[in-house]
Amino acid sequence: MLTFHNILNEQEKQEICNWKYEDEYAIYNLPPLHQLKEKHQGICNPDTEGNYYAFYDDDIFIGYVNLVERNNKFSLGISIKPQLCGQGYGQQIINIACETANRLCPGKPVGLQVRSWNKRAINCYKKSGFHIVGKEYELTTPSGKGMFYRMVRG
Repeated sequence: MLTFHNILNEQEKQEICNWKYEDEYAIYNLPPLHQLKEKHQGICNPDTEGNYYAFYDDDIFIGYVNLVERNNKFSLGISIKPQLCGQGYGQQIINIACETANRLCPGKPVGLQVRSWNKRAINCYKKSGFHIVGKEYELTTPSGKGMFYRMVRG
């Protein structure tokens, strides 16, 4: 059974920065922790640290979500330890994150953005009740420009 807690600790942040995704997924690799801290970016932004939840399977850190309430809805971001991708953790984490969002603000929809080439993630999201809304669009992120889909649960 998965457990989770709010706000990533230093050890979790360091581990996340050491995760190395391969091939096209390398776009999700983060810079060293000290760089994120210096720039107050991502998992090291003190203004958004309350949006992050760490997930464990027993004592194994398996991933985290970024759950942000904005514009009358929740936005979800998820990362799974590279070696554990494709093992069903994504669906479990997404379901728990959506339950958490519903508990925090009942009735608000949960949405996300996903790179349109990331079929593995899109399939996971679809299995968790999300569907693509609208057309593919271009978006510039900290890791560069890309084509994305918007997905909403329900």
